[in-house]
Amino acid sequence: MSLDSILNHIIAEADSQKEKIIQEANQQAQGIIQDAKEEADKLYQEIIDKEKSLYLAERQKLIVNGRLEAKKNLLQAKQDSIDLLFEKLKNQLTKEKFRKKRVFLDKEQDTPEDMNFYLDKIRVDYESEIAQSLFTDAPG
Repeated sequence: MSLDSILNHIIAEADSQKEKIIQEANQQAQGIIQDAKEEADKLYQEIIDKEKSLYLAERQKLIVNGRLEAKKNLLQAKQDSIDLLFEKLKNQLTKEKFRKKRVFLDKEQDTPEDMNFYLDKIRVDYESEIAQSLFTDAPG
């Protein structure tokens, strides 16, 4: 065998090895790329799931807070209505309508009654009853 044929054989063998190495490197690169894509998809889905969970929790919190605020507003409106009712009652009950006689040893005195005292006293007893009658749904 001549030197040229030996060199050609070595070069052909090297080219063949080079092609095998390039193919193996491409296969490994494709595997690495595929693994990276799968890992990226997995991380992406984890982030999406976490954000969705946070979103749903925040949404539920806003709904609960909104309902609570609406109930507070409704209760305040009811309380304001009751306050107005008692204020109107107080205004209608003039001091001239309710008078009391005070008896002393030497005389009797006719004095107006303190309506605020009595209204404050009965308010506690009747406030819930008034609220119930004012704010229950009418049958229909």
